[in-house]
Amino acid sequence: MDMSLPKVTIQIVTWNSLKYLPFTLKSIFSQTYRDFQVLVIDNNSQDGTIDFLRQDYPEVAVFQNKKNLGFARANNQGIRLLHSPYILFCNPDIILEANWLAEVMPKAEDEANSQVGSYGGKLLKLKPIDGEIGPDSQTTIIDSGGLQILKNRKIVEIGAGEDSSKFNRDLEVFGHSGALVLYQRATLEDCLVKTKYQSQGEYFDEDFFAYKEDIDLAWRSRLLGWQSIFISQAVAYHIRSLAGSQSQGLAEMISHRKKQSSLARYYSYRNHFLLLIKNEFSQNFIRDFWLIKWFEAKKAGYMLIFEGKNIKAWLAVIRMLPLMLAKRKAIFKKVRIKSSDIARWIK
Repeated sequence: MDMSLPKVTIQIVTWNSLKYLPFTLKSIFSQTYRDFQVLVIDNNSQDGTIDFLRQDYPEVAVFQNKKNLGFARANNQGIRLLHSPYILFCNPDIILEANWLAEVMPKAEDEANSQVGSYGGKLLKLKPIDGEIGPDSQTTIIDSGGLQILKNRKIVEIGAGEDSSKFNRDLEVFGHSGALVLYQRATLEDCLVKTKYQSQGEYFDEDFFAYKEDIDLAWRSRLLGWQSIFISQAVAYHIRSLAGSQSQGLAEMISHRKKQSSLARYYSYRNHFLLLIKNEFSQNFIRDFWLIKWFEAKKAGYMLIFEGKNIKAWLAVIRMLPLMLAKRKAIFKKVRIKSSDIARWIK
């Protein structure tokens, strides 16, 4: 390994992200831990993002795409471009407290944690006031404390909507939101999936395009025996109107989905099926079959009534089935755990 490389590459995918990107970069370059470089992969922004970076942050490496390639493919480009031993995937609407890396990196570099593939911290809600970020925008309400899989296979953000005071100890979690997560490069290389359809291999699944590819990667890393740790003192803030929580009811779900674009709703619904096809142990699926069936029946009914256009997601899943099964085969050739090891994370 080249010892001259920065320990961490902080990787940001942008697409018309100028509104909040300056706040994100300011917080990054205020980190007390300094052994990092910043890479922005831009998906053909038209809002002045590139001009801003060139003028205000010339030290940031920038890779420009000629069109929007989506979150997954752009991040895969970044992983291949720079070769730091750790990669921090960071959304362009995140503000990190100055000690975020200083809290995480000593644990990441501890040899006792060699089987920990990813780290996340206490991600709190950041609420712009009149569209602007100010002193009162930071909250103490949890946006995400990690990922949780329910028995009906709904994936939720741990602690979403709760006060952060309830989450003051480090613990192992299933995985972390892709909004802000640090991965070992060794974990990412282990998770690389190659098939006849994608000989170069994928870290994030590029067929997802956007939405739930972070859950897919977290699940895959679990299947390969990697752990994921929540570090309570690593605090950051994220702009997101609603995060899925275990207690979210129908009214909240409808409100949440209405705030999403039609494209976001489509990809989120479609990719949920792709996620299960690729990563689910058949034993666990059979065990929870009726809970899963009831949950999916309710969602299907909702789609038929409120989002008829998104029914095309079903046809897309059928069309993509051979590709997803090929990826599943490649993943399960490498699986190092038992179905019961995953089942203990399904609540």
